[in-house]
Amino acid sequence: MNSSPVKPLLVYGFTLIYLLHAESLYAQIHSLKLCSETFQKARQAVSDSRRANQSASFTLFSPAAQTLQQSYQDWSDCMKGQKAPLSSFKTLTGETYDTTSLAGKILVINFWFMGCAPCVAEMPALNKLVEKYKGKNVLFLGFSTDKADRLTPAFFEKSPFNFKIVADARGLARSFYVMGYPTTYVVDQQGIIRQAWMGFSDTGVSKLDPYYKAKVTIDNLLGADGK
Repeated sequence: MNSSPVKPLLVYGFTLIYLLHAESLYAQIHSLKLCSETFQKARQAVSDSRRANQSASFTLFSPAAQTLQQSYQDWSDCMKGQKAPLSSFKTLTGETYDTTSLAGKILVINFWFMGCAPCVAEMPALNKLVEKYKGKNVLFLGFSTDKADRLTPAFFEKSPFNFKIVADARGLARSFYVMGYPTTYVVDQQGIIRQAWMGFSDTGVSKLDPYYKAKVTIDNLLGADGK
């Protein structure tokens, strides 16, 4: 009996698809890792330089501070255009999301934890974003490294955070190669990172920096009709 050529062809086809997916995933993770490793090396170089020259002042306009600031910008630029490594997850309120349900949505992703003072300080600005884009095709996700039992109603009564909260997100933070907290990304409808920043300053106009940084990108992604 002659064997049908269909089955070997199907096996070959599925194998090829798997290999292409694996290669794409590897390239994606490798690129994110490279961005973060480059940033870490630059940050370490500044730290080593400061230790070697302790007499030098570290002010906003000092060479070391300018180098550090440039390394943050280089990291942000490197992250833009990368595929966001999202998978399935469940929020504190029981909502489940995966790559299928996230497709076609603009995502604002914030990595944070309860003991991070800058994370808590930027929450009002991030809440302002949620209010601004209510009813729009924008999903706000707050990935906390804290366990679910620590994220109590009492905490959110004191520090309201209107993102959809996902607890115990250390694994996802590692997938994004998060280097510090808070870290925020704006992801487009195709799952590509379009904006990224790290840290928060709670002085003066900087209190609203997260709002304006995200707003420009979100408005561009929503387009002229604002939908």
